[in-house]
Amino acid sequence: MSYQLSTNTFFVDRTIFTNIYPDLKGNRLRVYLLMCRVTGAKQNGACFMGINTIAKEINLTEYHTRSAIDWLCNNYFIQKVKRPYQSNLYRVLVTPDYDHVKKKYHSNESITRTRFNMKDSLNAYVELPIEVMKGSILRDKSMWSDRKIKVLGQLYLYHWIDENGGVDPQAVHLDNNSMYISDLLSDTLGCSKNDIERSVRWLLKEGFATEAKVVYRINNNSIYKENQYVGDVNKINLLPTDKVIKIIRMNIIPSLKLQNAIARTGGKIAQ
Repeated sequence: MSYQLSTNTFFVDRTIFTNIYPDLKGNRLRVYLLMCRVTGAKQNGACFMGINTIAKEINLTEYHTRSAIDWLCNNYFIQKVKRPYQSNLYRVLVTPDYDHVKKKYHSNESITRTRFNMKDSLNAYVELPIEVMKGSILRDKSMWSDRKIKVLGQLYLYHWIDENGGVDPQAVHLDNNSMYISDLLSDTLGCSKNDIERSVRWLLKEGFATEAKVVYRINNNSIYKENQYVGDVNKINLLPTDKVIKIIRMNIIPSLKLQNAIARTGGKIAQ
């Protein structure tokens, strides 16, 4: 297997890739993701981009770009920063709380948007390689539906390659010609398992992910004797008690995470 390694990542609040925000869709979703990509991991969440630049990047008119930005500001996803000579400076905020009864968004701007603070305040995040959120994913709405974008985000959320060899099989894995999808994943995305499967298979076909056979082995050092990932099937001498699972592995991987997986398995992961 050959993967594209990424040395630059950015993070997106986990809630973006769920069905929590019914109005965060289409142009709004794409403008927000672009701003997250530009912001990267900056502690101040600063994003400096002109309207025209955003419009070209996402293939929108300037009118629709301004409309999306206004909605994101009014509902506390981003905040316009007033600074002399910088009229296009925004700050990406920790995602708001949403009241489904009153249909109102409540700001979390008091939480500093850092990895530590987000974990500490139970606002988990997805770490994405910069390369994932470039090109057609933001520009081509006929190819990239909101659902495909959210499924991609969920796969990266569960992509613990050092612990699981790829996407956590308890979330989704392949079983011969069928696909296992957890109830939690279906509930989180707010769509049927068939819809999720179609998106996952499309991502596999388009080269965003790959099927990988991995080996899980009983951890005799644990009091719970749980199975743990020990390497890829073509890199391991199988034991009778080993369990082979066909999982999903993303094709663009943060280099640090792959290095951790190589170190943890003693190099028994296909590269």
